Amino acid sequence: MAIASSVGASWQRQESTWSALSLQSEDEHGAAVDPGAGPQRLMVMNGLYRRQGAAWPMRHRAWFVALVGACTLLMSLALAACGSATSARSGSAGVTGYVWQVIAISHDGTATSIPTRLQVAMRFSPGGQFGANDSVNFHSGTYRAAGDGFTTSALSSTGAGYAGHDPAVLLAISAIGSFDNGVHATVQLTGNRLVVGVGSYTLTCQRRGAETDVPAPGANGG
Repeated sequence: MAIASSVGASWQRQESTWSALSLQSEDEHGAAVDPGAGPQRLMVMNGLYRRQGAAWPMRHRAWFVALVGACTLLMSLALAACGSATSARSGSAGVTGYVWQVIAISHDGTATSIPTRLQVAMRFSPGGQFGANDSVNFHSGTYRAAGDGFTTSALSSTGAGYAGHDPAVLLAISAIGSFDNGVHATVQLTGNRLVVGVGSYTLTCQRRGAETDVPAPGANGG
């Protein structure tokens, strides 16, 4: 009888334990739930929340930052292109397509008139060709607008010599010879008058006509 009582008590304890586990494993609606599923489900749901509530906004922010950066770059390029076009126009507008007679050259604070008979002149063709006559030799090459003026390529020249002492001729030779590969020259255009600064020289020019209307200046000794 004692053994039977012990066995019965043991079964009662086991039934109580299983009943307690069953109660803990039922949700509020009485449905059986795996005791281990609760924490796992919370972890899974938390992960989904992070992906949907945090990861997506981060991805959107990264996309937005990239879009803003691309727009800024495009605007910068457009502004740079506009600036370059403006510089080119300011450096060549009204100058290109004409022959400019040099009427005076200033150097070291002294201005010297250049006689028309010397035919000292510069020309700027629409196709980018540059030509200059120093009264003895004719120099030719290319030019391009740059900022407030222009630059010329390396110039080729005729090979005539000059053994005279005419100050105007010597000054013109030195001034025109200042146009060299990559040298920047400034321009100021007022009506039909063009002022070109190159090196230590300032050449004041008068519009003589369209380039196609004027033949290439001949080389004249002084």
